[in-house]
Amino acid sequence: MTHTKDEALKLALEALVFNNKEWKSLADSGDAGFWSAEEQDHYKQTEEAIKALEEALSKQEQGVPVGVGGYLTTTTPQQRTWVGLTDDEIEQGIKESWVTEQAFQSAVWWAEAKLKEKNT
Repeated sequence: MTHTKDEALKLALEALVFNNKEWKSLADSGDAGFWSAEEQDHYKQTEEAIKALEEALSKQEQGVPVGVGGYLTTTTPQQRTWVGLTDDEIEQGIKESWVTEQAFQSAVWWAEAKLKEKNT
């Protein structure tokens, strides 16, 4: 099975979280002697890796540039489909405005054209 980079990162995160919970559970039980998981280097390193993965995945979901292995990768947030005003909404705006119908409709078309320019 082939995984995308994001799927692989999420799988690694899940494995690290599960592993550290198991280590902490073992330490807290006292079955393996008396030691604190939080004081172990491998536990600390795994916690650091967990935080780094969570931060990278969170930023990636938000479309923020993320550095991975010395490389800067950028992700683009999923673009939403443009939704303009309906004819009914324009009619309502005309009724609620103090300008003429033609002036209002021209203003709406101008505003939509500008918004399309900025968002595409």
